[in-house]
Amino acid sequence: MRFFVIGFGQAGGKILDMFIENEKMRGSNIRMRWLAVNSARADLLGLKHVPMQDRILIGQTIVKGHGVGTDNKLGAKITQDEIETILNAIDERGTHDLDAFLIIAGLGGGTGSGGAPVLAKHISEMYSEPVYAFGILPAPEEGKLYSLNAARSMISLMKYVDNLILFDNGAWKFEGMSLRESFAKINDEIVRRIALLARAGEPLEGESVGELVVDSSEVINTLKGGGISSIGYATSLAETEQKRGFSFFKRKREEQLETIESDKAIKIASLVKRAALGRL
Repeated sequence: MRFFVIGFGQAGGKILDMFIENEKMRGSNIRMRWLAVNSARADLLGLKHVPMQDRILIGQTIVKGHGVGTDNKLGAKITQDEIETILNAIDERGTHDLDAFLIIAGLGGGTGSGGAPVLAKHISEMYSEPVYAFGILPAPEEGKLYSLNAARSMISLMKYVDNLILFDNGAWKFEGMSLRESFAKINDEIVRRIALLARAGEPLEGESVGELVVDSSEVINTLKGGGISSIGYATSLAETEQKRGFSFFKRKREEQLETIESDKAIKIASLVKRAALGRL
């Protein structure tokens, strides 16, 4: 699935950076474009895999590159003031072969929380492709202000995106670790889910068939109509098919095949159930 990904704010930029690293390590044929947008210069400079030309610093005249802290109203104002800079950067990179836009942002902070809805509004007005937001919810331990920012950002985002995909930091605090210590593992889980969307219908390097049987049109149809979604994830080891002896009895052979297909269906249903009932 060909996304134009915008990592907005500190969390969004980190996730985008990790996603690019992950896809390069897998040898994927990355058919997407991206931008990292932030009001904090240090956060942009700390990225390792987003090319320098794909990083945009906003709000220099107001916050001097130091970020907006948790003031998401200021984040929204800065984004609105410099929206043409971001939109021009998107246009320069081309949008003719995209399937959708994906804005990634932490909803509890300032820049991404305030700026993502503003950007979503303008993109949805300019382009016909779907606009999705991947929002990261703060854990309760992060404080009431983060929760308030997230609530405001969600309400605004839902007005302008085709679907809001949420990931709950609070549900992913690992046993025996502080929230901060858990962040690296949490980010891995987020990247895994975004990668699943990105691989829909896209071939691996040197291949002509999509890596996933679900293609981009099916993802778009599933997320169509607005609302809030979450991506479950579960894995199961695939059994290698053992050699079977030739059967002289056709009916016996057909019964074996029916049993195999029935087992596959049960395993798939079980896997889907585990994904839906797991941490989201």
